[in-house]
Amino acid sequence: MQRLTTAAAREVDGVAAAADSSGSLGALGSALGRDYPRVDCEVAGNRVRASVQIATVWPYPAAQVAAAVRDHVRDRLAELADLHADAVHVSVEKVVRASSTASTSTRRRVQ
Repeated sequence: MQRLTTAAAREVDGVAAAADSSGSLGALGSALGRDYPRVDCEVAGNRVRASVQIATVWPYPAAQVAAAVRDHVRDRLAELADLHADAVHVSVEKVVRASSTASTSTRRRVQ
């Protein structure tokens, strides 16, 4: 269930990729499980409660990204696993800049 919830959270615009969220530790942070999203799920029958910690990308509004993650995780759990989410708690733990390769490709110059 954690993998499905993690994948659903990563599908939302504004959620930082694992490489961007592990900070100065980079690949080591990912290997140690210190990247985001972090997920904890409790399943009972066809019901689930999920807690999701995310890192957002600047300048996306953190509250809107968190709400979008909550709704998307709830919908994906119902769609893919036939589970009813009693609660999906989302907390924004970190705000990061987009990776330099992504930001330079979308940046436009003023002429």
